[in-house]
Formats: sequence, C-alpha cells, structure tokens
Amino acid sequence: MSSGGLQGQVVFDQLKVQIGEENVYDLVKDRGPQKGLTENQHVRNLRIIACGGDGTVGWVLSALDTLQMQYMDFVSVGVIPLGTGNDMARFLGWGVGYRGEALAPVIQSLGRAETRLLDRWNIDIQATLNSGTASLKIPQPVFNNYLSFGADAQIALDFHEKRNANPSFYANRIVNKLAYGCISCNTFWNCRYLCGNIANFFELIVDGRSINEDLLRIRPDAVLILNIASYAAGTNPWEGIYDNLWCARSQTDDERFREQSCSDGYLEIIVFKHFELAHIRLGRRGQRLAQGSEIKLRFRRDVPMEIDGEPFLLGPCQMTITRKNQARMIATERSQAAQQIQSTRI
Repeated sequence: MSSGGLQGQVVFDQLKVQIGEENVYDLVKDRGPQKGLTENQHVRNLRIIACGGDGTVGWVLSALDTLQMQYMDFVSVGVIPLGTGNDMARFLGWGVGYRGEALAPVIQSLGRAETRLLDRWNIDIQATLNSGTASLKIPQPVFNNYLSFGADAQIALDFHEKRNANPSFYANRIVNKLAYGCISCNTFWNCRYLCGNIANFFELIVDGRSINEDLLRIRPDAVLILNIASYAAGTNPWEGIYDNLWCARSQTDDERFREQSCSDGYLEIIVFKHFELAHIRLGRRGQRLAQGSEIKLRFRRDVPMEIDGEPFLLGPCQMTITRKNQARMIATERSQAAQQIQSTRI
C-alpha cells in the first residue's frame, strides 16, 4: 500500500475478494510485514505476494530475515508491481506495472509458477575519520537489485527530494517519468558528475584486486553494481547491444566474464559515461568492468548513491559488499530470471 497511489487501494480491495480478507495485510497500517509473516510462518508452501515497488519487495525480504523464514525451503515471494521502476517485477516476469487489469489470472499464475533463487547482498559500512557532514546511515544494509553511485544516483536523489516536497504532483507514473527525464537533462550540466570526476572520489577492489587503473583510464560518470538483469525500469546494461562507436572495450573482452546469473554468488560491475545512461534506454550496454563475489569501496568524498531505488547521500567511508543469503522468488517461465543459469542453493 505504500506504492502505486490509488492503484494500491484497488489492488488491496481486489485481493480481499480473491484470496480472503484474512490473507491480505496493509503494510502501512500494520507498520510492516511482520504481522502477516508471523501469523503465517507455519503454513506449508507459503507464497507471499508483495504488492508495491522494489522497496516493498526488499521490505518483505528483510522481514523474512528477521523472522529467520528466509531459510525455509517452501517460502517464496512474488510481486504485483505498483512502483515506478519495478525492476524486480520486470525481471521475474510480472510486468512493468499494474494498470487496473483483473487480478484473478495474475493470482492463479503466482500460485502455479516456478521459483528461482535470488542472491541477496550485505552492505557493511565503516566510517572514516573526518567524515564530513553527510550521513552514513543507509536505507537498507542489504540489496537485491543493484547499487549505483554517481550521475544516475544524483538524478534519482534530485527526483526523490522533489517528489517528497510535492507528493501530489508525482502521483502518476507517466508524469514521474517525464519529470525524471527533465531532471536527467539538468544533471548533465553538473560538473561534478561530468568528465569522469568521480573516478577521483573512490577506490574499488574486487575479490582482492584493485580496479583503480581501469577506472582512471575510463573515467566514468556513474558506477553500477548489478545483481539482477533489470536496471532503471527494465534496461540490462550488462547484456545490452554492443555499441562499437562509444564503448571503449572490444567484444572479445566478453570472454573474460561469466554468464550473468542472479544466483551464482557474483555481481556485475558496469560503468557509464553520462551519455551512455541515455543509450542504455535504447537497449545499449554500459562498459563492463568486472565481476566479483566481494567488493570493497573506499569513498574519499560525499557521493550520491542509490540502493534498489532508494537514493541518499553517503559520506566518506569504507564499504564491503558480500553475499548474505538467497531468497526464493516466484517467476514466470518466460522471464529473464527463468532464462538464467540457476546455481545450487547456498
């Protein structure tokens, strides 16, 4: 109910009719998913439908962690997308966003569909001395979709602040996308996130190997650490079409990398020049930088950051990203999740 505006209420009412009022929970009224999960934690083959955006999905998965239900083999999570980007729902095959269609067929599909394992990643932060004025508190210490910083996160942060200041102006998905586009144009002229300046703001170590030489050569304006094959409302900058004109690396470099999978214990790291953020909307890819199971970042300055659609400003710190656990997600058979190689549950 925290995403989707009036559509949230429509979905809420339909679900009460379809699966019974006793099986539907309002996360705002109940102050989170804990009530619903506690009341159903002994139900076998429990299937949970998270109705909302990527933040709602993360909220439910974190509550499963708290109740230690994440490790129960027959607990799985599906999505009815009510947010703006809905990258998890897109990746799992549940659509780009709810548009008022009948929910009965969707619920039946969620009940029958297969499940796929999803890696979840822990973020450990240690503040450095003289950390400045920015807060080191992050929205979630775990991410499921992606973590990014630089120009794209600055755009998301500006949009987030404008929407919070005037929420009534941002109640429509189409209006939100138009506003996002306008903010993107303004950020293009921000010298801090142009000409690769952020390459001087941080150090990157992947599985014990420093990547700084590559960063200083490429001088990106944004860095993306990707877990699922969907970013920025449905793009996949790791597997997109290779652009011979703009990309610095050759196609032969692709042989150095593993096949992308959300359950293999590896993250994909992609970097962008500012104009490439626009190109990926056309199905292009960013510049592949590395893959790894342990990623360390040392930030020397404040940077805008976005975790699963939640933007914020992060002060100087040391960040370590490692795999936390795996969740079982409900996916359609034609989804990107279903097409990926599935690793054994760890």
